[in-house]
Amino acid sequence: MTVRLLMAGLLAALVGCGKPSASPSPPAAPTVDTTPSVSTQAVTASQEVAAQPDEAQIAALLNDLTQAVRRYGVEQRRAPKALDELVAAGYLNRVPPAPAGKRFAINKNLQVYLANR
Repeated sequence: MTVRLLMAGLLAALVGCGKPSASPSPPAAPTVDTTPSVSTQAVTASQEVAAQPDEAQIAALLNDLTQAVRRYGVEQRRAPKALDELVAAGYLNRVPPAPAGKRFAINKNLQVYLANR
């Protein structure tokens, strides 16, 4: 029995109580890369990749548009035919551009999805 108690105490001492240390380390200073770029083609290609939204960004955009469509539907008591109606009514500032070859559409459940052009 005392051996178990001693082992538990030793284990607790080794693990600690989970409190953060009293003096946190200072944040690292930001570093600035001063080396010139290798070529403008590499920069242009990386900018093109960054300009294309990834799946997570598209999903978030579709979710935001769906919420605006549903809010419009509840408040106006009718479904919008297109996202332009939401802009005209002030629910959106503008209709965001759809990915290449796609367009935004609204289904019967007032959910915005990407359809082929």
